[in-house]
Amino acid sequence: MSQLIHKAAVGVLLFTLSGLVNYKPTQAETAPQQSARVSQANSIKYQIFDSTNSPNKRYAVAWGIPGRKSNSPELDTNDDFDKVENYLVDTKTNKVITKLKYSKTFPNENHGGITTAWTPNSKLLLVVHNGKWQPRNVSLVNVNNVQVGIFDQLVKDTRAYLAKNDGAAFQKNKERLVFSLDTSKSFKLTDNSLQIPIDIYIPKAENGYERKVLLTYQVNTNGNPRVNLVKVKKLNFTP
Repeated sequence: MSQLIHKAAVGVLLFTLSGLVNYKPTQAETAPQQSARVSQANSIKYQIFDSTNSPNKRYAVAWGIPGRKSNSPELDTNDDFDKVENYLVDTKTNKVITKLKYSKTFPNENHGGITTAWTPNSKLLLVVHNGKWQPRNVSLVNVNNVQVGIFDQLVKDTRAYLAKNDGAAFQKNKERLVFSLDTSKSFKLTDNSLQIPIDIYIPKAENGYERKVLLTYQVNTNGNPRVNLVKVKKLNFTP
């Protein structure tokens, strides 16, 4: 009898081990927000932002704090907000490709957050670090670790268009304007072009200056990403 019990126990153990070897985690168990990932390259623990994966699912945007011990997908009371970093990560090799120079947002940031758009070939990423009235930063990042901030150029091109086409109305209000990206709608980013809508207005002003334009750029992805203005189109402003 004891030999039969022993054989049965061994059989159960072997079956269990076999199940563990062939076990495949569910999508919920592998979701990035469930546990922190650690970069094999430099031991940086990071959390991937939802909806930032590249079309080929190879890359994503993440946040972390150097030396952070917690696995929480949100900041803890002991975390130092000022030390937050954002990263472009390779989800296949589990490595940080680069720290983002123009963005350092985190989940539930006050008047913050992140909006991204990828080229279809998964080689270039548009990153918008949102702010209260207008973005804190807008940048292009490629998977070869090259980054270019473009928000100043967006504002410059928009101002030049309004100065030329909006005359006295623009000149009267130009010092009080903010330039907000319409993140409720998808930016159109292709392998060689970018279309991006800009809302121009005066915060908290009733019946004030309100304009909307659509900027179209040619995008050069060879070497340093560059944008060259192709055209500006005036749109109807919808608050």
